[in-house]
Amino acid sequence: MKMHECPPVDIGEDASTVLLIHPMLSSAAGARRIIADRMGNDLRFLIPDLSAHGEEASTEYVSAADEARQIRDWLVDRGIVRLALGFGASLGGIVLLELVRYADLTFDRLFFEGASFYMGAPIMEAVLRVALLGKHKRAVANPEPFVRKMARLYGKEVARFMTRHFIVMSEQSVCRIVHDCGNVSPPCLSAVVQSRCTFAYGQKDFDLRRARRALPTIYPSATLVVWPGFGHCERLASEPDSYAKMLRDTVATFG
Repeated sequence: MKMHECPPVDIGEDASTVLLIHPMLSSAAGARRIIADRMGNDLRFLIPDLSAHGEEASTEYVSAADEARQIRDWLVDRGIVRLALGFGASLGGIVLLELVRYADLTFDRLFFEGASFYMGAPIMEAVLRVALLGKHKRAVANPEPFVRKMARLYGKEVARFMTRHFIVMSEQSVCRIVHDCGNVSPPCLSAVVQSRCTFAYGQKDFDLRRARRALPTIYPSATLVVWPGFGHCERLASEPDSYAKMLRDTVATFG
């Protein structure tokens, strides 16, 4: 994990701090371009490159718990123990769930986009592992079909960027990420912390059905939001300006 700090030159010391954790095949640079740069210049952004992504592409991904531990240690070492917003998309959402286990960190708001709630799902994990490893081999051999697929889902602007990340990722990292997506262990959260949580999914997101079943039992005080017509993390990529404004409004509503 490598943390990137993005404070504008004229930002004040009392500026609210936002943590943005990117999804699989993205990076800190992608999260900054799609989200941070559109949220305003009076917030301080902390954006990690997860292992096997961005500037950490050569580092093997071990687990979401290990990424969360590294983020937590970085924050605590610098005395950053209260954040206005924690945001995680897809894999980043799983890392964020691990991060909120730490009692020495406080988040005013937590926003999860497309986070998995599959817990001990070996069949799903096996199917997804075979599928992604197959796509990985094909992308390495001929990246263009994967580029076209990513462009259809997330736009031409990021398609080649995502494909490059996928190609350089090791098969071991792919398998470990798949394992985490099929073996989520949601932490026990108080009703107060739950009330600060929003879980958002596209209407066509493959994770939505499981979330609808799990959230009322695990986090009954959390908010579930469904984006009509969108798939997995598609609204984030398709409507970045309105998405960033929504996150900015989420920060502003606390208290």
